[in-house]
Amino acid sequence: MAYKLILKFNGEVVSDYTLENVETTIGRKSDNTIHIDNMAVSGHHARVVLVGNKAIFEDMGSTNGSVINGRQVTKHVLRHGDQIIMGKHELIFVDTSMGELPSRQQEPAAEGDMEKTMVLSAQGRMSAFGSAEPVSNKPSLPLASVQILSGPQAGKTIDLTASITSIGKGDGCKIVVKGLTIGKQAAVITRRPTGYHITHLEGLSRTKVNNDSISDEPRVLKDGDIITLGDMKMEFFLKTV
Repeated sequence: MAYKLILKFNGEVVSDYTLENVETTIGRKSDNTIHIDNMAVSGHHARVVLVGNKAIFEDMGSTNGSVINGRQVTKHVLRHGDQIIMGKHELIFVDTSMGELPSRQQEPAAEGDMEKTMVLSAQGRMSAFGSAEPVSNKPSLPLASVQILSGPQAGKTIDLTASITSIGKGDGCKIVVKGLTIGKQAAVITRRPTGYHITHLEGLSRTKVNNDSISDEPRVLKDGDIITLGDMKMEFFLKTV
């Protein structure tokens, strides 16, 4: 099993972390595995512990608490696609063997920091947590699709209805691209309030948009953009109602 946490701030991807160690710590202090420099996050806010093939999230007694899939938790067995909220920061748990992230569902909650931490009021928490509302609940964003232009799937159209659509040679990827240099999860297209973004994740073959190689920083997709990965080309387009 290979697990990752994708860190976002205000809906934008900041970085991603592979959970290689038995314990991954999250917090405001710089000695954490995942360092989040924000006053709404405690010095040692939480940790993820690997036990067998399970990844277990534990809040470490933080001031403002941790919210997973809309519910405040102290301990939670993480599942593919779980959304962890800490202030205005968001962590998405990814099982790389599962491919495309599922729609998020709310789950019931399971049952000493000396530094000053900004305590959010109830209204402040609602504002912070509300900023990470899944874009699928925002009907104003037009539906987009990609049409395969080359290879055995040429002519096929794939609707980008999920919050994250994965591209790569992994069996769980929504858009499958074969090749020795293609990553199992080479890239992702994310659906956000600001539009559709594409990010390269892994693999020797770089993902390109209009013949420009993209990095691990999100790039906004525009109507008519041509995405290339390996031998596959596809066109991104917005659908009209």
